[in-house]
Amino acid sequence: MEIFRQVLEVFAAVPAWVPLILCPALTVASAVAFAVFGGRRAYPVLAGILGAAGVAIMSAAATVGETLCYAALFSLIACAAGLLLLLPKHAKKLRRTSRDERIYQRFRAELSNAPAQASAQPASPAKVCCFEEETPVQEAPELSYALSLLDKLRREELAATDRLEADMLGKTLLAMRGRLLTMDEKNTLNDCLASVLKLTAKYKL
Repeated sequence: MEIFRQVLEVFAAVPAWVPLILCPALTVASAVAFAVFGGRRAYPVLAGILGAAGVAIMSAAATVGETLCYAALFSLIACAAGLLLLLPKHAKKLRRTSRDERIYQRFRAELSNAPAQASAQPASPAKVCCFEEETPVQEAPELSYALSLLDKLRREELAATDRLEADMLGKTLLAMRGRLLTMDEKNTLNDCLASVLKLTAKYKL
């Protein structure tokens, strides 16, 4: 009992402005700080600690009725201040380009510049036969099939790396159009077709 009496004496020695002004002011200030800077889940804990401290101080210096009235008023202030935590956050989100997107943009620029560099070189004059017309070269069916699948792929929302792969495959396949293919080029065509089929299977086309 002696320890309890000493604790009550300590609470009674605390100035009246601490529970009446300081505790509610700290509660409101903490609600504003949590709403602006984050950490909103900690507000109920801090408000409960401040409220318990204010009630303990009031109970040592005031009547039971006054203490209950203070507890009710403090709860009302804490709940009203807690409404600030319901406001949406207005933090600015920086738009960052993903690593795949940066890789795609870099290699996309290199692919787009490649034809311009090739066209800068003087082209050798085409051979013209005065006596017989050139027979049109029939494209390999695998080439037409691969190009048609690439057209379908480009209409889909592909990931950055997949878009880059599709562009590189299209560039390789377009270079094979309109001419007879060597054995190495046929092997390359088959590899490209396998890659295109893998992409179509990934996107369920």
